[in-house]
Amino acid sequence: MSAPTNITDTTTNSIDIAELRARASAGERAAGRPATLALGADLPTASELRTMLACVPVAGVRLAPPVDFDRLPGDVLVQIVALLRECSSIGVRVTWSLVSGPDKALDHLPAPEGRPRWRSANTFGLFYFRRGPGFLSVVDRRPESIGRTTVAEPALLDAFHPTLDGCAWDGSAAVRRLVELGLVMRFGDHCVALPVHMRTWPIGAALLGGTLASAGKNPDKKV
Repeated sequence: MSAPTNITDTTTNSIDIAELRARASAGERAAGRPATLALGADLPTASELRTMLACVPVAGVRLAPPVDFDRLPGDVLVQIVALLRECSSIGVRVTWSLVSGPDKALDHLPAPEGRPRWRSANTFGLFYFRRGPGFLSVVDRRPESIGRTTVAEPALLDAFHPTLDGCAWDGSAAVRRLVELGLVMRFGDHCVALPVHMRTWPIGAALLGGTLASAGKNPDKKV
C-alpha cells in the first residue's frame, strides 16, 4: 500500500512541502497571510517540520486523504502519528480525517474531523512528557492511564529518542519495555512515540481540536 497521494487545495491559500522546504532553506517568509501546509505523499519527519515551521510560520497543516490504519504501511503510519503529535506540541492547528484506527491509543492527539467524542477535542494535555536532566517526566491523565512516571534508565532514554520521528522496530528489550509502559506504539515493522512533548505551557490559549493555538506561552521548565 502506497502513502497518501499529493493533493491540490483550490479553496484556500496553501503551500506544499516542497515550497515550504525551499522557503525555509532560503530563510524566506511569505508576505501576507500565512498559508496552510497541505501534506500528501511526501511527508516530512516531525523534527523536520518543527525546524521548518520555526522559520516559515503557517496558518495550519492539512493532511489528506483520510488515514486508514488498517491499510497503510507501518512506515507511513508512524510518520503520520509523529506529525500529529508534533503539531500538538508546537501549537499548530492540524486538519485530518480518520477512516479506521486505534482510537483510544491516539485520542490524546489532535482530533480528526467528525469525531466530537475524541477526548482531546475537549481537553488539552492528556498525555505528555517533559525533559529533565537525564530523565523524562511523563504525565498521562486518561482514566485508563499509568498516571505519572519517570523514565531515567539510560537504555530506555536512548531507545525513546529515535521513536519521536518514528523508526524501524528493532525488537530490543528497551523498546519492548517502552511499549509495555504505553510510551511507544508499534505499527508492523515500525514504532513511534505517543506522548506529546510539552515544551511550553499555555496561557489563555484557545484549544483547537486538541492542538494549542498560541495566545501566549511560558518557557518550559525542566522538572
